[in-house]
Amino acid sequence: MKIDLSDADVVDAHCHPYRVEDLLARDPAAFETRCMFLGTALLSSDHAAHDLAAFVEELTETTAFGLALRRWLAAFLGCEPTKEAVVRARDAALRADAVAYARRLLDNERVRAVIADEGYPQPTIPREEFERALGGVRVHRVGRIEPWILEAREAGSFDGTVGRFEQLVEEAAADPSLIAFKTIIAYRTGLDITDPPSSEAKAAYERWRADGWNETREHAKPVRDFLFRRAIELAKRHERVFHVHVGGGDPDINLAHAKPRDVFPLLVEHQDLPIVLIHAGYPWLAEAAYVASVLPNVYLEISELVPWGWGQIDRGLELILGAVPGAKVFHGSDEASEPEMFWASARLVRASLERVLGSFVERDWLTKAEAERIGRGVLGDNARALHGV
Repeated sequence: MKIDLSDADVVDAHCHPYRVEDLLARDPAAFETRCMFLGTALLSSDHAAHDLAAFVEELTETTAFGLALRRWLAAFLGCEPTKEAVVRARDAALRADAVAYARRLLDNERVRAVIADEGYPQPTIPREEFERALGGVRVHRVGRIEPWILEAREAGSFDGTVGRFEQLVEEAAADPSLIAFKTIIAYRTGLDITDPPSSEAKAAYERWRADGWNETREHAKPVRDFLFRRAIELAKRHERVFHVHVGGGDPDINLAHAKPRDVFPLLVEHQDLPIVLIHAGYPWLAEAAYVASVLPNVYLEISELVPWGWGQIDRGLELILGAVPGAKVFHGSDEASEPEMFWASARLVRASLERVLGSFVERDWLTKAEAERIGRGVLGDNARALHGV
């Protein structure tokens, strides 16, 4: 059964901002690799093997997503589908007008708004600057708590750190363009969040400071867990959604404690707060789907599966939409450096939704109208509804 989502608007529910000058300063010949998971990790990770950059570039030539992206961009840019031709045409479009090029890409896939985690890169790129870089496409802010923790811990005492952290959260919440908070505690000390009393967190703070702020589960974890819980309470007070990185990431991730099962007790405890599992727990999609199927206020955002899961996207969406209410699933790209990622990710998920939901109609699980409504929700309507944008 053919499901047509070609006219559905897209809200990208998870991305990162970039600066036009940074975009223009990067090596044009390596942009395809920067769009791959391996290339993204080279940009974002302190633990990536940067001396292997040339090898990573070679691997793009056998990465299915990289080869498809090249062909798709060649058609978009009107050039031959070779690396050399695409690099030249793409670089010419950027140099002529990087803002207009980005807006062409977003308009081509009907990307109407993006929700940007401003915790990466640092220093923070202001929302207004990123909005200009996208040619006026609406940008909504997500405030990440980890940079605030780094700033607050310099207060010199645990009590001062807590006070300064709460002040930073309150200041962020005063801006109506900030629609959610986020944590990447999975990268730092793990998702198995404890509930330390203030006396224990205070003692851990002193050990952490004496240890030169080394990120250990012995010293840093009690402090980070304590402040995460404070942020949750403030999010409730200010009626903000909370985004939580769950699942894999670049080589900095604490992979032993990044699974959906690790954060499950906290999610059960805070069922009154809408919490979005960023990346839908990828690669542990089945765990995340289970969690979202039994906890009403847990939502799934599917970046990393899209685009880097590539050949798993249909299977992943079938698993998720076969278990989780469709209204709790959001599209996202995890775009972090190249505007093509907005475009390619939206194209991928739109086509996959048409195939997967079309098969649901063929199996008599959904009507055509129901399938199209769910698909439009995943592409944009659900993120708008939850975040009130």
